[in-house]
Amino acid sequence: MQVWNPSASFTRPNDTTAYAAGDLVANATAAGAVVPLQIALGNQFPNGMTRLTRARLVKSGTAVANASFRVHLYETLPTPANGDNAAWSTDQAAHWLGNIDIASMLAFTDGAAGTGSAPAGSEMFLRLAGKSVYALLAALGAYVPAANETFTLTLEDVSDY
Repeated sequence: MQVWNPSASFTRPNDTTAYAAGDLVANATAAGAVVPLQIALGNQFPNGMTRLTRARLVKSGTAVANASFRVHLYETLPTPANGDNAAWSTDQAAHWLGNIDIASMLAFTDGAAGTGSAPAGSEMFLRLAGKSVYALLAALGAYVPAANETFTLTLEDVSDY
């Protein structure tokens, strides 16, 4: 068994406008400018099969009140219908892999971090070696962000299935 943890980051806009539950957390306020996270899976897996079980989210801001997020994962690049701080809505229903919730985060002196697991029985088994997984974040609560806050998402996957 081989373990590999790919990641990707984005920086949200320069404002501190509070999110409502269900709002997209993204790099741009205009829908056409939003760039979903692209997490390259590479060719690390001899059998070409990957199991995603956990996600780790780190942000540069230290505030953790209502800092809970849903990570939506796709096997094809989604197109958001809205920009940052508007309702999460995308296409690619047939290529949506599932979601992982980051229910809470811990404050550190240099940011905040949290983890989440796929719901029991919902681990994602993927035959995507050499390809990418795409991700978008949605707020799960009334979260007040830091201006220009950077988010880094790391997928924890185990291969050779």
